Amino acid sequence: MATAPYPDSLRELPLLAGLDEAARTTVIHEGFPRRIPRAAVLFSEGEPAEGLWALLSGRLKLVRTTPQGRELVLHLVEPGQTFAEATLTGAAVYPATAASLEPCELWFWPRERLLALLGAQPGLALALLGSLSAWTRRILTRLELLTQRRVEERLALYLLARHGTRPVPPGSTVHLDIPKHLLAGLLGTGPEVLSRTFRRLEEAGILAIRGRSIALIDPSRLEDLAHGGS
Repeated sequence: MATAPYPDSLRELPLLAGLDEAARTTVIHEGFPRRIPRAAVLFSEGEPAEGLWALLSGRLKLVRTTPQGRELVLHLVEPGQTFAEATLTGAAVYPATAASLEPCELWFWPRERLLALLGAQPGLALALLGSLSAWTRRILTRLELLTQRRVEERLALYLLARHGTRPVPPGSTVHLDIPKHLLAGLLGTGPEVLSRTFRRLEEAGILAIRGRSIALIDPSRLEDLAHGGS
């Protein structure tokens, strides 16, 4: 069992936010820290599911491999997020691979320990259900995006989401904080296709590429493209 001190950021996890202080401390103490370097595999798709993870610092990608051998990025995990909740509801194996993009600090709860807590901590059970529901919505949104949208539309949606605020002033810049091969996986395409898509949008005067900075030259046309226009 872990003993204090433990990272203060654990108390801020959405999964634990609805618990009182005593319950939160009990749940935290049932886990323990893990650290992994950059480019390390935390677990692989199909491996026996061991428990629940929280990312405290760094960044991870959750990926699946398509039958064609291409890596499909399901989600980029940011600090303050938990993942692998599905392993607590009967899943025998991890449904995706988790690999670090940076050195990461994590907190791990073994499956057996959390399952033993659920009966005594109704708030934790409700929080896990909420987290599972959020993951389900996220995956359904990803499936809709990947199956019903063209690559140009997916890229437009991504760039607008990265900018965040609306309306977008012409000439606004979006910085890509991930490599383009990883962005390609996130958009469900290959690096070559993504490069050609960037080139077409640049030739159309919609954006300008400056290394990892993307200038949104014509945001209104980018908005149209994001909503299915041509």
